[in-house]
Amino acid sequence: MTPALQDIIATEARRDTFPAAQAFAAHLVKRYGPATAAVVFYGSCLRQNTDHGLMLDFYVLVDNYTAALRNRSSALFARLLPPNVYYIEMPFEGRIVRAKVAVMAVNQFLRAVGPSAFASSVWARFAQPALVLHARNDEIRRRVEAGLATAIETMILNVKPLLPAPYTAHALWVRAFRETYGAELRPEKDHKAAELVEAERARYEAAAAAVLGPPDADGKYHEVTPEAERQRAARAWRSRRAVGKTLNALRLIKAAFTFQGGLDYAVWKIERHSGVKIELSNDERKRPLRTGLKLFFKTLERGGLR
Repeated sequence: MTPALQDIIATEARRDTFPAAQAFAAHLVKRYGPATAAVVFYGSCLRQNTDHGLMLDFYVLVDNYTAALRNRSSALFARLLPPNVYYIEMPFEGRIVRAKVAVMAVNQFLRAVGPSAFASSVWARFAQPALVLHARNDEIRRRVEAGLATAIETMILNVKPLLPAPYTAHALWVRAFRETYGAELRPEKDHKAAELVEAERARYEAAAAAVLGPPDADGKYHEVTPEAERQRAARAWRSRRAVGKTLNALRLIKAAFTFQGGLDYAVWKIERHSGVKIELSNDERKRPLRTGLKLFFKTLERGGLR
């Protein structure tokens, strides 16, 4: 990665944020104990600088799943299909703060943001701004910040071949978010990607310049991608959509038995992001593993993974 990109991430990842997010990060360090290597804060609450009416988003990066989760089955699921996702509440200043918390091994996280990672879910999230609210030591901070920078490089280099020259950094990032939304169970409206980029346009333009070099005098990139490379990239994204949606659905089903109320959470998320509505019986709620598998096949059968 370039020094310019390192500087962008180092400055960004060390910013302060609002007290509820800081307090929740400290709570997570205590919850997951000495195995906690880093806590990364990202998502809509970071963008809006508040958690009121929203849910905080964290990744807790750990050294050892068994030590962090204190449950062999949960640790096994995490190793096989990372991350494990949990819904956690915490009292803060007379109210309840809520968070969606993903627990993932540091080494798995670093692989998931790298150029060899085919699925886009992790590198797409962390190509966006994120704060490292806790790092065990300077070496861990350096590795996590390097991972955040790598996520940007991975995002750009996977999307750049799709764009006909000339193109702007703005067009590159809007296309990138549209493609990655399409590779998850999260159909977003067309304007969502543009709004995301516009909110921090200077940051995204600087990140593109750090990876691709500065644009030409007209503010555009004129490098032409060979047609064969463009076709390979398009095929890769078609495959990525199928793989990404399937992995996303499997993680939701796994979440059905990683926390209390997880089945209802999974059903709500599947309906929200795929349009597939599923009603659960009380008997199904008592058998989370069997019901989780049924959810996956029902979603597949009703077209929720297309």
